[in-house]
Amino acid sequence: MLRKILLLFILATIQSTVAQQTDVAYSIGEKYNDKYKYSNLLAIAEDGEGGTVIVRAYYTGIVLKPKGYFIEHYNKDLELLSEFNYKLKNANFVDAYIKNGQAYLLFLEYNYDNMAYEYQIHRSPYTDYQFTRETILTIPSDPVAEPLDWNYYNRNFSSGFTTSVLFNDEKSAFAITTHFKKGKNNQHFIHVFDAGLNKLMEHDFSAEVEEKNYAFETITFSEDLRNVYLVGKAYFKKKRFNATERKFQYEMVRVSSMGGTTQSFYTPGKFPRGPKTYF
Repeated sequence: MLRKILLLFILATIQSTVAQQTDVAYSIGEKYNDKYKYSNLLAIAEDGEGGTVIVRAYYTGIVLKPKGYFIEHYNKDLELLSEFNYKLKNANFVDAYIKNGQAYLLFLEYNYDNMAYEYQIHRSPYTDYQFTRETILTIPSDPVAEPLDWNYYNRNFSSGFTTSVLFNDEKSAFAITTHFKKGKNNQHFIHVFDAGLNKLMEHDFSAEVEEKNYAFETITFSEDLRNVYLVGKAYFKKKRFNATERKFQYEMVRVSSMGGTTQSFYTPGKFPRGPKTYF
């Protein structure tokens, strides 16, 4: 009997502890009718005063197509302060973030007059919506079918142009990688910007891509933004002669204003996993 009482006491204690750990405080704001039934959340961030700014892409039409971007600003009580419909068709969206009291939208467009790809930022204060456009990077190239690289799993780039963008978790800075290859011209650069669009550094990575193709997956910055660490897969271009030969290995690339270094992660007999840097 005593054993049963002790067991019941232990179970009650465990349930009480779990219940305390799973309690979550939440609040629900006023219900608003959504003007855009089909939309994707692109960015959400605090406004520094307890409020929240949300950026969504919305789609309309019988065949759903992107028609623009909807920005909403809520106060700490989840009351809608302002909203803005930024109508923009046929734009090649890359990413969005909220910083310094402004909403930033990043696009990759092709300029046929200049025969070049352009990374463009559309930005506006979310208290007084007036969007401006700015080209932060231009890369000469012929147009290609899919310039933006999302393929982490089978990197077999051989010619043309490919590019990728990586933000850190805080959205305080980001890197744009650009790889252009045509004939003997094989150029790979890493361009680094802070959230205010100031260019922090540029690194010529071309020597590393002679033997390997890179698919970067994560990025981390030092606190002062003077060092950036990119981690990703480096795929060997050489042909494998047996199944035991590595197809790729993980590498970390450290870039600063003084240059760059590369560190590989490989343990014989171990399957490579995706490492990530921490500070």
